[in-house]
Amino acid sequence: MTLTEQLLQELAEAGGKIVKSGSGPGLEKWPSRVAAARRSGRVPETKELYGNWCRDGYEIKLVDIPAWRLAVLDPVPVPSRLTRPHTVVRAMQNERQPLGLTKPVQGRALRLIQALITAAEADGHTCSAGQTGFAPPPHRRRRANPHFTITAQGQTVGFVVLQEQDRAEHVATEKELADAKKHSWVRIPRFDYTSLRFPRDAEGGDRGSDGSHERSIDHGCTQEVLVGVA
Repeated sequence: MTLTEQLLQELAEAGGKIVKSGSGPGLEKWPSRVAAARRSGRVPETKELYGNWCRDGYEIKLVDIPAWRLAVLDPVPVPSRLTRPHTVVRAMQNERQPLGLTKPVQGRALRLIQALITAAEADGHTCSAGQTGFAPPPHRRRRANPHFTITAQGQTVGFVVLQEQDRAEHVATEKELADAKKHSWVRIPRFDYTSLRFPRDAEGGDRGSDGSHERSIDHGCTQEVLVGVA
């Protein structure tokens, strides 16, 4: 039985909520394990797996997806090229590093935003650019200034475009070990981070630095759009 299968079985037996307690590396691995479980394809389609730090350790929940989230929506066509970018998209293109994204995903991100804005304005809503030149730090994503906003029926919703990263434990090289032994100020990184280059879920919500993801849409909170390269 894999770790993901064990986790899902434990959640089912506990009624959908468990708390991993303790300390040290064993506890610190749970955020990455939860992230791996989400990517495994083994989480039921009508369920969501959440992970967050709490007072007693690391809380993991398996909850039902709200019915409105399961509604079948009409697809929004995404342009293959930006021949006539919207003014919001053009503002992003003028940045040195649009939205703080790496070059491989910038084009796809801008095309997705163009499609979303075009569809919103076609329904009579309004859109405007925000702070487009950087990505918010992981611990501030929930309350970050949006990259762009859409106002519909008097309600303004902010959007932040994010490029997800996978975290893996760093294996120190011989040079790093030697430098750390020779110089007291040298610190060997604990983790390696790799930017993902494939499409990920594009629901709104909060994703912390540990990879935990909450897709609840709360009033006044910036929503997330996750991008990758197909």
